[in-house]
This record gives sequence, C-alpha cells and structure tokens, in this order.
Amino acid sequence: MSSVPVPTSGSTVVADTASVLDVAPRLLRPGLQLATAVAADLAVAVGALGLATLAGGPMAPGLVLCVPLVWLLLLAVAGDHTARRRRLMPALGDAVRPVLRAGAVAGLAGWVVSVRAPDAAGSEQLMLLAALLVGGTLLLRTAPVLPVPGPVTALGRRLGAVGTPATPVVVLGHAGDVAPVLDELRRPGRPLTPVGVCLVEPAAHTAGVVTMIGCERTAELVDRTGAQAVVVVPGPGLDPSVVRRLGWELEARRVEMLMGTGLVDVSSARTSVAYAGALRLLRVRDAGRHGARWAVKVAWERLAAAAALILLAPLLLAVTLAVRTTSPGPALFRQTRVGRDGRPFTMLKFRTMRQGTETVDQTLAARNEVAGGVLFKLRQDPRITPVGRVLRRYSLDELPQLLNVVRGEMSLIGPRPALPQEVARYDADPRRRLAVRPGLTGLWQVSGRSDLSWEETVRLDLSYVDNWSLGLDLAIVARTVGAVLGHRGAY
Repeated sequence: MSSVPVPTSGSTVVADTASVLDVAPRLLRPGLQLATAVAADLAVAVGALGLATLAGGPMAPGLVLCVPLVWLLLLAVAGDHTARRRRLMPALGDAVRPVLRAGAVAGLAGWVVSVRAPDAAGSEQLMLLAALLVGGTLLLRTAPVLPVPGPVTALGRRLGAVGTPATPVVVLGHAGDVAPVLDELRRPGRPLTPVGVCLVEPAAHTAGVVTMIGCERTAELVDRTGAQAVVVVPGPGLDPSVVRRLGWELEARRVEMLMGTGLVDVSSARTSVAYAGALRLLRVRDAGRHGARWAVKVAWERLAAAAALILLAPLLLAVTLAVRTTSPGPALFRQTRVGRDGRPFTMLKFRTMRQGTETVDQTLAARNEVAGGVLFKLRQDPRITPVGRVLRRYSLDELPQLLNVVRGEMSLIGPRPALPQEVARYDADPRRRLAVRPGLTGLWQVSGRSDLSWEETVRLDLSYVDNWSLGLDLAIVARTVGAVLGHRGAY
C-alpha cells in the first residue's frame, strides 16, 4: 500500500475515494434484507398452512388469512425482525431464541384450544400448524451455518437469516492494533468491510481508507462514511469512560458498537461472559482434548480405520500391483514424520515417486511453489511417476495411513503430519500443531491443500487444534468427500 502524508491531530485523510462513494448502496441493504427476510417468513407461513391443510383438511378462511399475519406479529414482538435489522452478526442463539419464543406462544394457543374445546374440529391441526411454523422458520434461520451444502443452505445464506455480509464499519484504535484487524476484515467472505479508520494518535501511514485522528471524531467519521458499526480495538487512550460516551453517540445514530477482544480463530463455543462486580470478563475455555469426548474421538477413529482397511482391501491390493508393475521399487513408501508432542513415527504411503528421488536437491528447491520455505510443493514435480500422479489426484496414496491410525500414531482428522526438517524450522505458533496427533484429513486438506500458503496452512491447523469438537470432525469428514472428488490442491 502506498504511503501518504502523516495525518496530524484533527486532520482527515481520504486514502480511498471509491470506498466513500460506494457507501450509498450499502445503506439500503439492511432495509432490503429485512424486507426479503419478512417475505421469506411469510412464505414459510403459507407453506405451513398448505401442509396442515393437506394433513387435516380445509381450514376456515378467516384462519387462513390470519395465521401468516399473526405469525409475523409474534416474531416481531419476540424481537426477531428487530434483531435482524439492528444486529450485524447475530449468533445462532440470537437468531433462534425469538423463533422459539414466538413458537411457544403459538403452541400455547393451540394447546388452549385443544383443552377448552377437545371435540372441536381442527384442534390437532392447529398444533401441527404451530409445529410446522416453528420448524420451517428455524430451518430458514439455521440454514446459513449448516455444514452440509445444499439448496436450503444456499437459500438461507442468500436471505441473510444469520448475519449481514459486507457491512461497512469504522475501526477505532491505535495504528499498530488496527492493522491486523484491517487485514482480517479484508479477507474474502468476511461479514464486515472497513470503510474508515479512526486513530487514537497520529501515525506514519494511513490504512487505505478514510482516516481521522482522535477518538472524539469517531461519530463524525461514521456520518461521513455511512458506516453501520464501529469496531473498537482496546488499547491506551480508550478507557471505559471514553468507550461508554462513544456508545451513547452511536446509539443516537442507531449504529452498533463491536468491541475487539484480541482473540483470533477462537470458536464462540469456547467463550462466555463472566462477571466480577461491574467488570465483565470474557472466559475462554480450553479445547477439551481430554475426558470422555476425546476418548470417543480416539475410539471411533481407530475402529473406523480398521473397518476401512477391511472394506478397501481389494482396492489396496490393486493399487499395490499398479505401483509395483509400473516402476521399480516397493509399493509402500515409508517416511519418518513427527507426531503428537514431537514423537517421531514411520508414516506409510503408496510410493508415487521414482525410487531414490525423495530428497529435494537445490534445483528443485529453487522451484518451490509454497511461500515461506518450510513446505515444498511443485505442481509438475519430475520425480512423480504416471501412476503416482493418478494416486495423488484422487488421494489414494494416503490410504496406507489407515494403518497408522489403527496403531495410534495418527488420527483420521488432524493437522498434516510434518517432516522432522520442517519441525526444526518451527517457531512457537506452528509448534502448537504437535499438541494433537496428525491426521489423514483435516481443515488443511479440505480447504485447498497445496494451493494454500504456509501461513494459511498453519492457521487452519491451529484453528483445528484450539477449537476441536466432535461436530467439527464430522463436518471435516463430510467436506473430505468433496475435496477428494474436486481434486483441489492435490498434486
């Protein structure tokens, strides 16, 4: 990014005019999104009426007209539409709770009818209708976070049931603290996009967007850029009283304030708010790699690997014969890798290279396509045999590692197994990958594999190590099928 004159106190620097001119369309998005979401809720109500009619027969015309409007009113009273209009990134619980409140009222009304008039026609039909309303609306709300792709998931993301994509925000803080926040927000697919920066103190460079100096000018910058939220990065000069007064100014503008925590790649399931008098603290629980849940992971993975070895025996035999008959050398390739807590083990793979060419010479090293110098990957590696290319393309060369899983040296899901020479170059962050057993598949493998940079690889592996859960394992298993069929990053 090109440097600009040093901003001084009270000055304004326009570093990116396009971001300011693009504000007007973004301001229309919340209202349009709310209208679309309300229309989707109305469609769910109509669909629930149709299903209830098919199951229990025709309903009274007045009921047919009232149900959709009453359901929208219940959702509004429960805070659902208000939450989606004002909250930029509501958590799943924020999206679900209003629906459950509205559903409880609808279900209670149906129950009262069934109790007061047990012989009345349609009382059971009303209960079914309430269940359909709640179920259909919950599906619409939760679709964006479902791990399995599909038309319902795509529709939910398009309607924005959870979160508002690309919402313009202003970032407030010190230059050194703001820089990594901007880098994160500028990554593809992030729900927030920075359109302005308010620095507590003057800095040598601007951030590539409209920049003002002095936290007291934050509200002015919000007005100028049309931002819908302010991201506050805590630091010196931003004491509680300053932040509280800023909150008052933003409230008057119906602009949301988001407080940064300094945490990156920490799952929301590991965090909760704790109270110490008037002080609010964010509790961060450990990753839970112990106890019954971890024992379940170890047990099911070893059993699944043993079953896979039996079921895939004919395929393993066929690959063994293909490797042995097309190039001299053994079918299996054995290599020392580093496992949990730095313990070395012998990893098994089907041989995909010519015998004796495992070492990377200086000529090949100069052609390395992975930035960072720790990993070596080459799309057109001359050492790979024709059969080896097919095996790598479909990840068949990894199948012998099922035996490593059965022996307890690897897991089905985990970080990629590292070479000793790679581990020797690790600093503190990559070494965290060794806290768990390496995996046959993992976030790295299903997110691009060799197409990723070294930094992205480490980040994905650390995210898995720090946020492990059985649900995450199941999601990775589901994505592995698509990653293998898609061949992305397999070479």
